[in-house]
Amino acid sequence: MRTALVMGLIFAAFAAASFAMFAADPSPDLHATWIAGELYAAGQTAQVYAGDAPLFTMRPSAGAEAYLAGIGHEGAAYPYVYPPLWAVVASWIAPHVPFAAAKLAANLVNPLLMAGMVALAARTAPRALPLPLLTLVGCAALLSSLPGAVALEQNQPQILVSFLVVAAIERARAGKPLTAGAALALAAAIKLTPALLCLLWLATGRRREAAAFVVAGGALGLLSIGLAGWPLHAAFLAEIDTIRRTVLSTLFTYGLDPILAHTFFGDALTRISGDGALGWHVHAKPDAWAFASSAALLATLAGLALWMRAQARGSGVDMLAWPVALVLLTLLSPLAWGYHYLAALAFLPHLLVRLGLRGGLIAVIALVQPVSLHALRLFENVPAIPNLPAVAGTLTMLAFAGLCLAAMHRAPTRTGPAPTQAHPA
Repeated sequence: MRTALVMGLIFAAFAAASFAMFAADPSPDLHATWIAGELYAAGQTAQVYAGDAPLFTMRPSAGAEAYLAGIGHEGAAYPYVYPPLWAVVASWIAPHVPFAAAKLAANLVNPLLMAGMVALAARTAPRALPLPLLTLVGCAALLSSLPGAVALEQNQPQILVSFLVVAAIERARAGKPLTAGAALALAAAIKLTPALLCLLWLATGRRREAAAFVVAGGALGLLSIGLAGWPLHAAFLAEIDTIRRTVLSTLFTYGLDPILAHTFFGDALTRISGDGALGWHVHAKPDAWAFASSAALLATLAGLALWMRAQARGSGVDMLAWPVALVLLTLLSPLAWGYHYLAALAFLPHLLVRLGLRGGLIAVIALVQPVSLHALRLFENVPAIPNLPAVAGTLTMLAFAGLCLAAMHRAPTRTGPAPTQAHPA
């Protein structure tokens, strides 16, 4: 009972802090889904996706821009890049509910989802430290970092996706394969990349989880096609292919492609400036580069599968293998926003268990500092290294993965006689 009370206080404090910090911000990421619903409800299905091939410019469609102009919108506006299913769902709500009400609900729910994600990840840690302590440290780390803060500020759907990914990992470990598979399927139905984790389940012998994912994911896919029709799905897949063939570089894209683009094609980058935004750069990938990027992602996935399969045949898959996998797959994905690392960063509190309370806290602070707001302001004024904030963010995510690898070889540091099994569900 005491643990539940303390956890409730942590959740409430985190939600209150997030609301105080970000409730006044406009949430353009959430607004993109809302506008897609308005366009779909109005029958303008051809305007749901930007369709700006051959480059993904991160600008909304002409129809979305006309809608924004009609309501007198000022500030940043982003395109809708999610599966058609959610445009249909939004079309049932958006015409009848003011966006301000939806934004208020998101401002209240998203911090709880983020705190819940951290708590679920902490629950998979050995019981060397209290669950509330691990959750508190994880929540504080995310709120202090750009990946967590920007996601909350934007009301990014990635918060829900990350919660579902961590829930899938935690439920699989707890012996609940149906719930795990359903959670991962829902995550993949919002953003496609979580589907890659199903292959890691197969590699590690978790066939029931994988089967549940296939069934639930197939049902969601058929539902989406049934509701939205195939032409809108073809437009969605074309948008995804455009993203795959584009390098998008901002101060907040922590990936390999943006670093390569600034290093070798700096003069060829095209600057795109959005209203009220800092601006960003895009570059079309040559066919060889696009192929190499996809090949590197698949090769990394295969390597992770073999590595985790070997663990499964031994003493079992170490929980820290999951953040390593999540970091590497995100690093090589076509679009690696900082908040795409949220599911991996949810496992930060594990370092307190593996490295000891003092060593773990030092590690967490050291990892958060390079991706904090004050670091961003410092790094963006260093002209010697192009796009230094993104470089620092990418290296920090790699450092986190490396630290997880190192910590995997250390037994949990106990603070008392508590057993080393995971926190009970």
